[in-house]
Amino acid sequence: MEKKKPAAKPAAQPAAKPAEKKPAKPVAKTTEVKPAAKPDEKKPVKAAKPSGKWIIEQKGQGEYLSKLLASNGEVMLTSEIYSGEGSAVSGVSTIIKGVETGSFTVYENKNGTFYYKLKSAQNRLLCAGEIYKDRGRCLAAIESVKRIAGSAELSDGVFKGSEYVKYKPEKITKKSLAEATAGKWKIEVAKNGKYYATLYACNGQVMLSTEEVSSKASALSGIENVKKNCAAGNFVIDQDKFGKFYYKLRNAQKSVVCIGESYAKLESCIKALETVRRLAEISPLADK
Repeated sequence: MEKKKPAAKPAAQPAAKPAEKKPAKPVAKTTEVKPAAKPDEKKPVKAAKPSGKWIIEQKGQGEYLSKLLASNGEVMLTSEIYSGEGSAVSGVSTIIKGVETGSFTVYENKNGTFYYKLKSAQNRLLCAGEIYKDRGRCLAAIESVKRIAGSAELSDGVFKGSEYVKYKPEKITKKSLAEATAGKWKIEVAKNGKYYATLYACNGQVMLSTEEVSSKASALSGIENVKKNCAAGNFVIDQDKFGKFYYKLRNAQKSVVCIGESYAKLESCIKALETVRRLAEISPLADK
């Protein structure tokens, strides 16, 4: 019987090579891995930079002024009159310094509206604010001016502003003065200890007040200054943002001596203005 040959052993398989590890991609040198912020950590929020702008406006022939506008275009303050564009530009720096070192004073009109004046540390009138319907809004406007005046940029060029209302002063005669009913001038003391002069009509109505000064003698000089410029008819009539009319008494250099009340009708404003011209001249100074 034939012997069976033993089955051939299966050929040995070569051992599998271990998988090659791909080299890790190098991290770019400019990449910086920052640790994750802790849940309770809060990044500081940068406050928005106050916005606004200064503009130079031509009010009339040889009359320029600077205005501060809020980001929404609202007029925040208007400067005194300057004789040239360059002076108005320089006036912006003067006003900014006045905001930082001067003083704001709020005034109430007899119709219940409010406005403010900004004066320098030397008591020079720098500018006036707009008319507001209540004291709170007026005070808020002052705070806005303090925030944005220094950071607001100056716009290029000169803007054309609205002109003054055309007005020709009446001629004052001895007869017109004789027919007028006298009121009275009175020297008064403000809460800050400064002096000012007030012109009252015969019924006790306040017709105008001069700027506050440091002495009684200066307040008396203010009365003579009003009389002089009233006689010369140095008035201009303007309109506020509500369309009401008001007058300014100025000196020969066009600096404001005092500002009158506001009126709904131009005729009423002119009538008050002409009454002031006569009262200023004929009204005596009250003893107290």
